[in-house]
Amino acid sequence: MSWPIKLRAMSFAITVGVTLLESVMGSAAIALILWSLGVASARTLLETSAVVSVITSLSVSIYSHLRPPILAAAVKRGDA
Repeated sequence: MSWPIKLRAMSFAITVGVTLLESVMGSAAIALILWSLGVASARTLLETSAVVSVITSLSVSIYSHLRPPILAAAVKRGDA
């Protein structure tokens, strides 16, 4: 039995929010170090960090909400 669409949407939104927060926290530290070393301007680092954070968040969230592949079920049964 699958979850209702409302619960699936809420679960996906929560996962995106949590992973986005984690990505922003990680990339902010890296961007701050790069800015202090003079590698790039603050605006460039902010834009790059935002893009990387969104891509990372969506890739983790989408992957975690996909149905498991059929092969994984076969491995659990010992068929593969």
